[in-house]
Amino acid sequence: MTRLTDEARAVLAGWGAEPITEEEWAQHWGDDSIWRGAECGCPDDRCIGHHHGADEPCGCLKPLIDDYDEAKGRR
Repeated sequence: MTRLTDEARAVLAGWGAEPITEEEWAQHWGDDSIWRGAECGCPDDRCIGHHHGADEPCGCLKPLIDDYDEAKGRR
């Protein structure tokens, strides 16, 4: 099981229309409440090292949160 970083949890809690819990985020991208994506919050488990370096912020997360909010009718 992958655990989201503190930074990813902070972005999920503060970027969108409403806070998103790690469990809600996992359920949106999978069949259960266990997060299986990259620890930066991207559902692509190869994100760190593929989309960005380990010491760089994830550029995927905020646009994905915007899409999540739109899918949930929050925007």
